Amino acid sequence: EEEEEEEEEGREEEDQSSSFSHASSDEGHDNAKAKRLAESGEKCESCFGCTHILKEMVKTVTMQNKTYEPEAGASPATLVKVKRRERKERNGVNRNDDWHIAKMWCVGHKMKPNGDIIDRGGEGVCFRKVGNAIVDATQAHHKRAVKTMRNSVTMQKILDFCDAADISIRHWTERVKSVHPTNTRKIETNALFMSVAPGISITQLDGRLVGSDPVSARNALANVNHESVVKAAVMDALLGQCDRHGENIFIDVVNETYSKMTFIDNDQMFGHGWRRCVTESVFIPGSEKFSIARFSNSHVNGDKSANGLKTSVSLSVMLDYRCHARNGFLGKNSYGDKLDTCLSELASMRVEEAMKKFEFMDQANAKFVLERAKGLKELGFERAMLHWQRNAGLKDVGIGKNFRSFPWPNTCCYPSISQSEGGNKGLLSCESETNQRLKCKGGANDCMFSGGWEVVA
Repeated sequence: EEEEEEEEEGREEEDQSSSFSHASSDEGHDNAKAKRLAESGEKCESCFGCTHILKEMVKTVTMQNKTYEPEAGASPATLVKVKRRERKERNGVNRNDDWHIAKMWCVGHKMKPNGDIIDRGGEGVCFRKVGNAIVDATQAHHKRAVKTMRNSVTMQKILDFCDAADISIRHWTERVKSVHPTNTRKIETNALFMSVAPGISITQLDGRLVGSDPVSARNALANVNHESVVKAAVMDALLGQCDRHGENIFIDVVNETYSKMTFIDNDQMFGHGWRRCVTESVFIPGSEKFSIARFSNSHVNGDKSANGLKTSVSLSVMLDYRCHARNGFLGKNSYGDKLDTCLSELASMRVEEAMKKFEFMDQANAKFVLERAKGLKELGFERAMLHWQRNAGLKDVGIGKNFRSFPWPNTCCYPSISQSEGGNKGLLSCESETNQRLKCKGGANDCMFSGGWEVVA
């Protein structure tokens, strides 16, 4: 019996080893060479103890024979390309995984204000610059890492539950043991893994393609599936996304009649991000992100008139959910069968059940989503959003501002094309609508309080 138990334990250990996808050996490892490389600060040609291979993020992306440079983004985390090391399955066949994106915290250089590197090695300690001083930010970044990873996994479960996973990249977590792709810093940390979004961001299309080929740029957005846009708006409202702007929406022009839309960077949700919000999304009127896309930042956060703006409106205006909902309205009964079922089940779900099912980090987030689902079902989309926007009562949400709810302008589903004064740059505009309806001459605050926008609220 003891021999049988030992054999069984041996089989269990073998199963665990084979299921641990990053398992690797030191076969062929030159310890003497490794020691010399470690002392000199150089990198090995191969990392025998690594679970994953890391590479720098791509510098350019090509779509439809045009090359674009992805935005750097504003995240304090490190983003890298990642895939598991090639490994052999039991049948002897090599398995080579696809490349994904990994978001990690506290894995870069520690640097002094003058740029000198404090430490090249180690893991799990990070600093940030405050004035001319370097302060330890490890605890703050650790909290952010845990929160981001937990919330992202929860969001993925909710997207799957609502049959809405197709509108976003996928999220999961893995333990990574590797070497930083641009220096010799060793990495052993938990990381948020994300699938790669096809195509390029709307911000890239705004900045590059609108000016040179506005017809193609407009067609790229016009060919996005209607159902996916409605689904996106409902999920942003349900999850309380606070950062859904053009950089975080990718468009892949598949062919002349179809463009696929995909979300990225979903970190800021449940009404909290770098500042609090109701829902900040270019899909939903009344939000700041939507208003900036339509009327420009210089109007929304400055004192420029929205009438006759010389800059082009963002292609994001074409993702206004009203342009894609049947009859331009969702109400209570136009979500579609799958979304309607999802919202109904969430609206009747107990907090304890939701905590277990979706692995919420805390009860407050679970309550937030369940209350949003109840509001969307009982009030309907439009009434629910207007109620939340106008009764938020959020004070000092960030950068010294209180929350602002903007009136809902008429739609601009298919912007008109014109040329800049020099005739060498294409522009998109909704001027045929805004000139008639926006009466004020100042920024958004002047419009809101003078009644200029209330005409189309």
